[in-house]
Amino acid sequence: MRAVRAEWSKLWSVRSTWITLGAAVALTVGLGLADTISTVRGWATVPAADRAAFDPLGSAFAGLTFAQLAFGVLGVLAVTSEYSSGTIVAALTAQPRRAVLFAAKAATVFGVSLIAGEALAFGSYLLGQAVLHGEHLDVGLGAPGVLRSVAGAGLYLCVVTMVGLGLGAFLRHPAGATSALIAVVFLAYGAAKAVEGWSYLPSRLLLSNAGDVVAQVHAVAAKPRLPSLGLAYLDLAMYLAVAVGLGLWRSTRDV
Repeated sequence: MRAVRAEWSKLWSVRSTWITLGAAVALTVGLGLADTISTVRGWATVPAADRAAFDPLGSAFAGLTFAQLAFGVLGVLAVTSEYSSGTIVAALTAQPRRAVLFAAKAATVFGVSLIAGEALAFGSYLLGQAVLHGEHLDVGLGAPGVLRSVAGAGLYLCVVTMVGLGLGAFLRHPAGATSALIAVVFLAYGAAKAVEGWSYLPSRLLLSNAGDVVAQVHAVAAKPRLPSLGLAYLDLAMYLAVAVGLGLWRSTRDV
């Protein structure tokens, strides 16, 4: 617990934490609000087929596409800032057990990102539904799949943060880890799509596609490149386990 308290203090003592979380809020609220207002204004001209497939959470969560990068960078900097500044030596002097030090950092970042992600997801939901209410398109949390989708959006942001943390601990370099994060979250989509003529499996294993599935209300059976809901949750667990595992392994090596 002393290690966790120390990591908590370190996390909130650097400007990068406030900047990344502030950017995530600005992107999510700004883009989500703009997209939702645009949807309401153009609703009268939307074709019947598109109205039937309308996801009441899709517009509100439009900003999460970019907010996930801010959350991921938060995870990267939570680790790499110590290596780039050299303060990791002092941290290891205070807590020489490397596994304990990494576990404390991972637990702290996980807790902060989960709470922040869920708060951002539920805040986006409430703001979006307030705008959609004008066209009677809003849905309550009690509607089928809504609570699960909102909670899933927050969980996805937490997983992306932990992927950033694991890559940061593994590579120990801010630019390198951020580049790897962008490749995992964004660039992998193009590579997986290029082989869809042979197999949809790579697309179904993408982190971003798993995030799309857990954060939307409607079923995705008609989209073969997207995983089922069960597989999407399994994808998130896999990315979380692999990233944290790699970070733990590298953290127990020499600085």
